[in-house]
Amino acid sequence: MLAFGLAGTSTGQVFVETGVAPPPEGRPPLAPLRRTDSRRWEISLHLTLPAIARRDDTAEALVVPVTLLDTWSLADARSFRTQVLVDTAPFPGAKTGLTVVQNRWGDSRAIIPLPSVIEERVQADVAWVVESWSCLLDEAAAAKIPFPAAWPAEVERWRQPSPGIESTAPAIVQAVNQLRQSLPADIAPVYAAKEVIRAASRSLRNAGHTEGGTTGVLQRGVFIWGAERALSAQLGGPADLTCIALAYLRAAGLPARPTIGLAPSGHSGQPNADPKLAMWGEVYLPEMGWVPFDANEIRSGIAAQTQVTRQWKGFGTDKDAKDRVPITHELLIYTPKSSDALRTASFAALCRMQTRLDQPGQGPVDILVRTTLLNRGRGGG
Repeated sequence: MLAFGLAGTSTGQVFVETGVAPPPEGRPPLAPLRRTDSRRWEISLHLTLPAIARRDDTAEALVVPVTLLDTWSLADARSFRTQVLVDTAPFPGAKTGLTVVQNRWGDSRAIIPLPSVIEERVQADVAWVVESWSCLLDEAAAAKIPFPAAWPAEVERWRQPSPGIESTAPAIVQAVNQLRQSLPADIAPVYAAKEVIRAASRSLRNAGHTEGGTTGVLQRGVFIWGAERALSAQLGGPADLTCIALAYLRAAGLPARPTIGLAPSGHSGQPNADPKLAMWGEVYLPEMGWVPFDANEIRSGIAAQTQVTRQWKGFGTDKDAKDRVPITHELLIYTPKSSDALRTASFAALCRMQTRLDQPGQGPVDILVRTTLLNRGRGGG
């Protein structure tokens, strides 16, 4: 493990811990899947916490899950910076700092310690630079690759059920088993993945529902109910379609993971002060790596009769993917208090508390987020 400190000014000290690249998430894709052009972006998150009430001897910190070294993005670990504000006044940088930690599995996180305050409004800013790539999939070559005898140990966790991606739910297992019966026994993994995602994308009658996710430029996260709840209600938003597709893929035995990140809402490649928080999926295919997909594009653009041998918009090949900036693969589902009638939805939160607060409890809290995304020019290729 390599550790080094970076002296800061008003933003305090940044301490980075990094080490061996996490296999296979931290590796570029393999032929027939490859990176094309890239762009560098600066991500800024402005986090506003509810009023903190706690004992002086309770150490607290904000944790922001981030991906440092990934298939379709690379964060500059030395670019991280932070500032903490108490009642809108900057807290002395010498008393705060930021630690960026990455383990070999790629579960990176930025940890921002919070000052000891009682009944005061605390805000925190964190920013860093990310290079993001577009992707290209040679589907004819991919179709020649069979299912592996065993999946890499590093991706096994992405084959298991998790909150919001309930791949063992009876309705999901039944739907995937029915789909399997209609597919050839020797179907290639790339074609199986496309068939599974298409079936999942068509599983909701209403997939355009949104609810209470944004107040002006402030967001609580990505609106989400999760796969099982959305299927039961036959109602959900774009992120729910992603969760359903991920659950279907896992039920079919394919490793699949979510990605939460930022998508510019303006023109491609332009500075954007109000980017859209978005969620998309990735499926791991043998001898290729993590293939990105967008279940919403497949729902709207791929008909039931479209052949899997054709290139699909929303699967594998995306020249504009460089303008979509991943933040994390960690899905933290936060449900606001049921007593708050104006906030009935759940959200995929971008951050959580590291330890307990007297209120509102453990885990993700009702933290408002303002996001900014700035174009820093073309990447390295």
